[in-house]
Amino acid sequence: MKIHLTLLIILISTQYGTSQTKESYEKNFGNFVIKVTDEVTQNYADLLDSRTDSIWSKSTPKFDNSDFEIPKPPPVLVYREEYKIHFFVKPKFYTQYTTKCDNGREIYHILKVDRETLLGTNFSPYFFELMENQWDFNRHTEDEFEILEYIKKDKKTICGFECYKVKIQTKGVAKRIIEMYVTEQIDLNYNPSFTNPHLLNKFYPLYIKEYLENYPNDVYKEYVFELE
Repeated sequence: MKIHLTLLIILISTQYGTSQTKESYEKNFGNFVIKVTDEVTQNYADLLDSRTDSIWSKSTPKFDNSDFEIPKPPPVLVYREEYKIHFFVKPKFYTQYTTKCDNGREIYHILKVDRETLLGTNFSPYFFELMENQWDFNRHTEDEFEILEYIKKDKKTICGFECYKVKIQTKGVAKRIIEMYVTEQIDLNYNPSFTNPHLLNKFYPLYIKEYLENYPNDVYKEYVFELE
């Protein structure tokens, strides 16, 4: 508890310290709270288990000349996790930390990202040490995603910004659909919920829902932005 309180004091001092000039305050963009829901439902687990049972009952795989059967894959983990990312935009860097919704006193994943290099420094509360430049958010490429559709008629106002809907798809084996409400009024190269700077150069998401295709409400991760 003392460590968490110390970290909070350090973080607040970093954000609002008296050493900041008036100019740096004026350049601050603002503070956000991002509510995150990460869920895999029982409905999806049951569906996948039934498919596995069907395949296994037909194939009944065994080793040659042996009665030993290859064990079935483990069942799908069912869970629902909710937490908040507190995100601060400063003139030369971004900072963020995460709190669990059911226990707001626990602070973890404390990160500082340089706005120019996009290198992230992580602070571990468990070992009370800094890990310099542990994250490189410049590593992302344009080829990671494919923009499927701009739906500019579908609009929402989020945090005071007019946003429109964009639908993209991840590339690779495990394809996922990402629906966003984005604004072109924010010019930032980092977003805790979507860290690809190439797409952030086109628009800035203030709502994100990433899900497994055909299972939008069974296997998904949702990010909802609010002003701090």
